[in-house]
Amino acid sequence: MTKPEPVSEWEASIFAFLEEPVPDAVRERARTMVTDVLAATVAGSEAEPYREAWERMDLPSGDATVIGSSRTTAPVQAAMLNGTAAIVQEIEEGHNTGGHVGSGIVTGGLAMAEHVDADGRTFVESCVKAYEICTRLEEAIFAMKARMNEAIPWLVRDPHATWTTVGPAVAAMLCTDPDSQTVWETFRLAANRAVVSMDDPYTSGPPSRNLTAGASAGVGVTMAQFAQAGVPGSGAAMSAVYDPFEELLPDGFDRLFADLGTRWSVTEHYVKPYPSCRYTHAPVDAIREIENTHEGSLEAETVERILVETYANAAEMDNHSPETLTAAKFSIPYVCARYLYDGSIELEHFSTEAIADEPVQSLADRVEIRIGEDYEAAFPEDWGARVTLEFADGSSAVGERAYPAGDYRDPMPADEFEARIETLLAYGLGDEAATTGLQRVLNPDEHDARAIGHALRE
Repeated sequence: MTKPEPVSEWEASIFAFLEEPVPDAVRERARTMVTDVLAATVAGSEAEPYREAWERMDLPSGDATVIGSSRTTAPVQAAMLNGTAAIVQEIEEGHNTGGHVGSGIVTGGLAMAEHVDADGRTFVESCVKAYEICTRLEEAIFAMKARMNEAIPWLVRDPHATWTTVGPAVAAMLCTDPDSQTVWETFRLAANRAVVSMDDPYTSGPPSRNLTAGASAGVGVTMAQFAQAGVPGSGAAMSAVYDPFEELLPDGFDRLFADLGTRWSVTEHYVKPYPSCRYTHAPVDAIREIENTHEGSLEAETVERILVETYANAAEMDNHSPETLTAAKFSIPYVCARYLYDGSIELEHFSTEAIADEPVQSLADRVEIRIGEDYEAAFPEDWGARVTLEFADGSSAVGERAYPAGDYRDPMPADEFEARIETLLAYGLGDEAATTGLQRVLNPDEHDARAIGHALRE
């Protein structure tokens, strides 16, 4: 097979980057990203209907873990199932300009790493390189999505973890100790295989977008296997599909990749304190700011009205009467009302019974959401909100956040992160398994991939 020649400056930047080492400090930071996705996948596997479905499905034999179950299977199927579960609970990590790229990367990478018995350091570093490429691709793809939705509003509703076929493909291939030619062909094959979701995730459940994200991870691993078998990618297709991005983006497409290896996106990933859409987080953090300054305890029963001012994308999260797990996770009214009543946002708060709590639903009805021009101007670097609580006695209180807690500028303390990971593992595996496997999940670069996978099974 002829070694591929780059067809553009940006592809040349990627090919060169894939040959470079990952600095130790970056790898150590990336452990958090990998850990976060693994634990989120465990929690997601416990949700209906996935837990039962994963046990019933007719799967081929293999050595890749079906996370949260007792089963193993072939890498493609493991990537598909785990990529689905990773986003179910809306608790997985993300990046301000790159969406939720980590879910497919980690699940695709682990599936192949287990298959070839890779060590954990190789697995984590493979995920890092894929993450760097995908955050840059997704910045461009989100701009394309906005343009496409203006022209054909029903076409591309939700890119959540569905445009990241490149990520699981590259991570999976890098785990196999490949030659550079095979890695480059893997990238090309995957770059033209994005899986598009046409489902709106805010009102239905369980939505197809979870399955589409899983399919994207599975397709990525399949592209890695094609490249491994000698199937080449297409340079002409790369030009035809991606050249238009140069004109679409204000500063061009090539510039997104020029700093690969010098600016590391994975060091700027965020962690979610709450299992809900991150657009709901700044309003909750603003309420917490009010709690910190309010005289006496903040009683939900005394709140007459909640005014939320935020950026336009978040303002769309205005479903006042969600009925499903996903709908509630994408509802600012529900999440704010739930926090006011319980003082926290937990996985259990998104069951059908919890969502139907009448006092919470009643308070959610009294939430008003507006676009705040200052927050709109700061988005997407800052995902902020201002909340005004109006009380029955006529008084009011205001709290605001420029960006949510868990952002790289306000990272979660290490002890809180460890407790959060153990909680997610226990949710899907039980307390004993969570305690036993915690250190493997917290330190994935210090254990081989099969040991990590074993810690994620019942």
